[in-house]
Amino acid sequence: WDWVGQGGDKAVGFDWNDQLNIEIYDGNNDFRDAVEFKPVLVLDGEKVISGSAGWGMQPRSAIGQTGDGQVLLLVVDGRQPGYSIGCTMGDLADIMERYGAEQACNLDGGSSSIMYYNGRKITRPSAGDKQNGRLLPNAFVVSPR
Repeated sequence: WDWVGQGGDKAVGFDWNDQLNIEIYDGNNDFRDAVEFKPVLVLDGEKVISGSAGWGMQPRSAIGQTGDGQVLLLVVDGRQPGYSIGCTMGDLADIMERYGAEQACNLDGGSSSIMYYNGRKITRPSAGDKQNGRLLPNAFVVSPR
């Protein structure tokens, strides 16, 4: 799409060696699969955001990768007092760093994000269709090779 890479947002995606890269998309990147989101949470092993950074306390979704190649997918439920109010971007970065992320980026989604594990929903979204999420969803699907 023409707008990709125009806003200064970083693309986050896997290259052909299954390494997660976070960089400005310029058309010469070695991405096999990528999306464009912000903000970056952890870059080359360094946490790059703290506090709310102007984003407030919200439900969140993130992707990251550890130094040994493990992929981390995270959904933090929110907007549900007594259960979960969400987290700041700094909190999200702290969580990813605690699990060893060398690269991590916030993703779009939060209140409508749903995480399934072994066919069972393990999160409680706060917006939209609480059972199925968004009407027109997109997904990361992890399956055995």
